[in-house]
Amino acid sequence: MKNLRSNAVRDVYNWFVGGLDYVQDPREKGAIADSLFSHFFSLPADQRVLRARQPMAESLIVSLFKWQRRLNRGEPLQYITGQAPFLDHVIEVNPSVLIPRPETESLVLWIREDLPGDGSQSTAGLRMLDVGTGSGCMAIALASLFRDAKVFACDKSEQALYTAKRNAVRNQVEIEFSLCDILSASMDQVGASSLDVLVSNPPYVRESEKRDMSLHVKGHEPAMALFVPDDDPLIYYEAICKRAAGWLRPGGRLYFEINEAMGREMVQLVSSHGFRDVTLRRDIHGRDRHLGARKG
Repeated sequence: MKNLRSNAVRDVYNWFVGGLDYVQDPREKGAIADSLFSHFFSLPADQRVLRARQPMAESLIVSLFKWQRRLNRGEPLQYITGQAPFLDHVIEVNPSVLIPRPETESLVLWIREDLPGDGSQSTAGLRMLDVGTGSGCMAIALASLFRDAKVFACDKSEQALYTAKRNAVRNQVEIEFSLCDILSASMDQVGASSLDVLVSNPPYVRESEKRDMSLHVKGHEPAMALFVPDDDPLIYYEAICKRAAGWLRPGGRLYFEINEAMGREMVQLVSSHGFRDVTLRRDIHGRDRHLGARKG
């Protein structure tokens, strides 16, 4: 390998970090390398230092070279390791699902604030639905927080549902998954006034906003889970609100992750469908990213 001094752990690590051309910040380069060395080689930072002179097999160096090239082409680190954290869970990810974001964790924590999840009050009989579940991260977190509740999740992608089901097994929670397209007329699996909570993080990035996104996102994560047309950017929210008005019980709660640029429009939309106590909340970056409401 070019510029590789030896196959000692220390030299291989330094060579790998030096070849991450797509990253400018040295600390970020080190964090990426640390993740890969820890995940694939069981070499966290302390062990890497202690075993600095230990030789690495050529096959491992070849793997690092391949990962280096994939990273430099813009592929997210999480798709290489095959996993991402979400609250207290490890979520399997692949190009069929979005990578879970810390911003979305805040939405789940809001639901925990609003509902009894600390054992002081029973959640037996509580019914919750995650529309467009993707990797299943939100549904899994909710099923873990509300152990007595019945959690449902649906998505229009069969590949995403396969991943979500694997994640539910991996995280030891029970969730009822189904194939659904919220824009279609066939959603008979949800009964009228049968839900207490509906949560969704649907596609909301306008096509015109694509140019401002990083290559890591727009070049690798599933477009069907990200983008909406400029002339109808609330298409999924409109469809979900219409259905939620019938699916939720009186007083039932609706939660969305939203486009930060469309908070006012979302408040108007949700209110127009008869929901009350419509509230915008900012994410960890101070952006209007979450919306909650009650069925009137």
